[in-house]
Amino acid sequence: MSSTPQRKKASLPPKRGQIKAQIFNSLVNSVTSTIAKTGESLRNVIGNGGGSGSATSTPPPSGYNSESNSSDVSSK
Repeated sequence: MSSTPQRKKASLPPKRGQIKAQIFNSLVNSVTSTIAKTGESLRNVIGNGGGSGSATSTPPPSGYNSESNSSDVSSK
């Protein structure tokens, strides 16, 4: 009866890039969670304020008109 000694498997270091992948995934999850919470807070503020979103409103007219200014410069 020959018995071979059973060895415990040694824990090897993680494969190359695995630590960076875990750190990156953790970072992405944190950022995603933060953005979701911020967006939720903004929706509550905008919803309670009753104002319209800035994406749907038109921007104020600019005081600069390139067409009239260019003709003023050329006529002088």
